Amino acid sequence: MDFKDIKNAWKDSFEDEELLNKEDIEAKLRIKSKSNTALNKVKRNYKIELIFGGILSLLFLLTMYFNLRSQYRLLLMFFTILFFGILLSFTWRNFRRIRKTVITNENLKSALIKTIKDIERYVNFNKSNIVKYLLMPFAICFGMTIGLFMGADEQNLSEIFTKHVIIKLSIVLVVLSIVFIPIAQYFNKKMYKQHLDELKQCLKDFEETEE
Repeated sequence: MDFKDIKNAWKDSFEDEELLNKEDIEAKLRIKSKSNTALNKVKRNYKIELIFGGILSLLFLLTMYFNLRSQYRLLLMFFTILFFGILLSFTWRNFRRIRKTVITNENLKSALIKTIKDIERYVNFNKSNIVKYLLMPFAICFGMTIGLFMGADEQNLSEIFTKHVIIKLSIVLVVLSIVFIPIAQYFNKKMYKQHLDELKQCLKDFEETEE
């Protein structure tokens, strides 16, 4: 591609395009390409999370439906649907913000700023203490409680949640939290944080070409 073709590819995106040299235009085209690559990976990972979360929710509900014999069965299933529904709707809402975003020559800087802001909100929430020390332990505790109800059949709550059982559950909760919180943070970094950092670097590189 010669210099004329490169300038045409830029589609008159900047008023001072005539003042840009070949290296500047090529640099901005590379930034656009890298930005869209990172953005598409984030979109893909949102879809993976939604599909996996949907399948996991369905399997969990089916397991409850066929194995739970407690008198609180309907109530527990309602809270399960509510819990998974909130998590999936939160992910879906964040995905909607970027799913139609396309970073072009004309909107490169503004699209980068908006996309970074939208993804960063999701990444920061997943890294927050609310998720690590409240939501994750709650999810683990909820899952263990459902499992306990499944194994207890028609027993009353007083027969299920004895002092001994509560102590054992507390120990298991602490151990599982120590194991799963770092794993969840690792996946948050691999699926979103690293691509967010790439987009931030693209924005930084773009601003440097404008100086």
